[in-house]
Amino acid sequence: MSDKQEIFRFATASETEAAIDFDWSGHPVEEGVGIALSGGGYRAMLFHVGALIRLNELGLLAGARRIASVSGGSIAAGLLAADWRGYGQPKDGVLPHLAESLAARAIALSKASIDVGAVLAGWLPFVTAAGALAKSWDDLIFKGRTLQNLPDDAPTFVFCATNLATGAMWRFTKAYAGDWLVGRIRDPQFPLATAVAASSAFPPVLSPLELDVGRCVIEDWPETGTKRPFDPAPFRKKILLTDGGVYDNHGLEPIVKRYATLFVSDAGAPFERTPEVHTDLVNQPLRVFAIADGQSRSLRRRDLIDRFARGRKAAKNGVLAAEELRDGARLGAYWAIDTDPRKLPAPNAIDIPDDEVRRLAAVRTMLSDPGEATARALIDWGYAIADRSLRINYVGALPNVPAKRPT
Repeated sequence: MSDKQEIFRFATASETEAAIDFDWSGHPVEEGVGIALSGGGYRAMLFHVGALIRLNELGLLAGARRIASVSGGSIAAGLLAADWRGYGQPKDGVLPHLAESLAARAIALSKASIDVGAVLAGWLPFVTAAGALAKSWDDLIFKGRTLQNLPDDAPTFVFCATNLATGAMWRFTKAYAGDWLVGRIRDPQFPLATAVAASSAFPPVLSPLELDVGRCVIEDWPETGTKRPFDPAPFRKKILLTDGGVYDNHGLEPIVKRYATLFVSDAGAPFERTPEVHTDLVNQPLRVFAIADGQSRSLRRRDLIDRFARGRKAAKNGVLAAEELRDGARLGAYWAIDTDPRKLPAPNAIDIPDDEVRRLAAVRTMLSDPGEATARALIDWGYAIADRSLRINYVGALPNVPAKRPT
């Protein structure tokens, strides 16, 4: 039997359960805030920036324990992390210089159309599209910074990609990089641009990103009670990563297992229902993929909303008992780029017309310039709908800080 045949095997139901139960950190679910930023190209980046600005104004950002992101959300998280120390020391939980700086940088970045250039560069000898994408992120945002340059006085940033070999979520953080099957690299030295490029490597045109692990030591995770289903050694020789949204486009997994309070910003493209379905060999597979992706995201959303419903019912004085947390109840808020603002009638909220909501939700998932007017509108919309959802759904005290358009 060849080595390839010995390695190849199917995942079993018990392994799926093991993935769910796997404890990355050795810590049980605990009090604290986790934030998730979904994928969706520049549309997502800009939408999330608006949401982050409002979270900061309400004193919910600086004290967050973890920010998990995928794809376009990782671009927003990267911008946030890169300038963290420039936002000033928190005053009453608010970073005083965040709003103007973050919005300006996001708008400037959105004018850089890089996806087509990265794809074309991938046709050159010794160049890949993912490598070109990483270079673009480094030139535009990170300027040589690595994961070890992430600030210690900030939330833990978790940039999520998908391991094509194991089918598992691959995480990049300051403390480690790895997935639950392959193992971990402690204190990784990877460039921040590489982490964001892997997270935003949309398949097939910007994917895969081959992670250079030649000098890295990949070790087993500390014993957490979960048995590995196979020998990880062959999977440590070559790490091929693709967009984090392939595994979990909401970026939920790194926070839902760990924290009691979750704030989830979703700028994924809404599923389009249409009576006109093309059944040719190109468009039919694309439609099937869209349905499968839409159902996967829908299941994660339903689970999240159910957790929130249980949390609101069980919370006492804004706190969940340890037993309720272990049973899956959570507190927090969720908002999406196509959320109907009329369903969240917060007093004195910013009004966004229905036709504008539909227009912004329909912005294509690209890394190309949407135009400055649309970029500003996406930031305003993310801010406005986050504000509504937080004030209606969050079980917890919020300061009386009036909402105002950030751009």
